[in-house]
Amino acid sequence: MKSFTVLLFLISYFGCVQGLYRPVVLWHGMGDTCCGEESMVKVQQVIKDLLPGIYTYSIMLGDDESQDKKLGYFGNVNDQVEQVCQTLKNDENLKDGFNAIGFSQGGQFLRAYVQRCNDPPIHNLITFGSQHSGVSDIPGCSNNDGLCKLMRTIARRGAYSNYVRSHIIQAQYYKDPQHLDTYLQQNIFLPDINNELDNKNETYKENLKSLNKLVLIRFTEDITVIPKDSAWFSFYNSEGELLTLHQQPIYTEDWIGLKDLDENGKLEFKDCEGTHMQIPLEYLQEEIVIPYLSLDIGDDINSNLYDNIFERVRKELGLNIQE
Repeated sequence: MKSFTVLLFLISYFGCVQGLYRPVVLWHGMGDTCCGEESMVKVQQVIKDLLPGIYTYSIMLGDDESQDKKLGYFGNVNDQVEQVCQTLKNDENLKDGFNAIGFSQGGQFLRAYVQRCNDPPIHNLITFGSQHSGVSDIPGCSNNDGLCKLMRTIARRGAYSNYVRSHIIQAQYYKDPQHLDTYLQQNIFLPDINNELDNKNETYKENLKSLNKLVLIRFTEDITVIPKDSAWFSFYNSEGELLTLHQQPIYTEDWIGLKDLDENGKLEFKDCEGTHMQIPLEYLQEEIVIPYLSLDIGDDINSNLYDNIFERVRKELGLNIQE
């Protein structure tokens, strides 16, 4: 604990000396809200405690927290991403760029932000348990979540039907590996941002390549996202075999820039032990805030300085915070 405190002191000290930290934007997942005391508010507080003075913003859709939760189930993701593009562009605190963390479906929605607008630009994008390659089953619900149960009832009528595909959020990243042609023709969101359609959008690729880091975090015991490896862009083929990212054309043909990011050391795969969205506080502190959020807005110039400081402190104090 003492060693960790020393490292945090150095981070805070050099953050103050070199400049301001990049702001951080959060996008919550299904069933959550912008302002949940035990979720997004707690995440913001962890970040602020470690990085004093940092600006954080938690995305809210609609006019209040109740509507924000509802819009996590019902609506059109394309419209929501467009709204967020405008909201973030109008925030003066974000004008020089920011880091972002997407939780569950908020991860692929923030990726859509990068690919479609990215103004202001995201520097590091971290996604927790996100459904980047889709889900082969509509996510399950907790017993007390009536909105979720209503969503599942409607979605079961046919995820690709005209009404469901444009009104149920989870249907817009549902991918049936047994009916890929129907998915490509009828799904209104995921085939587009994954550049799976015939007409490839080169802007999507160039924008994603502009990231400094894309960090993909998988929950080891995830049963909400099927397959859990969608968090790493893995997915089933028509025979039911799980293909890794590196075995798919989205990577081999570099449809959205993932291969470029990977070859330049900008694509990272990480595991978080546990079930979906159960993130230990220590993991958030040591694996996310310190490595990806603690460098200030001058880190392009000072990154070597920080790397040397961190490495020296780790060695001298016996720290190994990135394992």
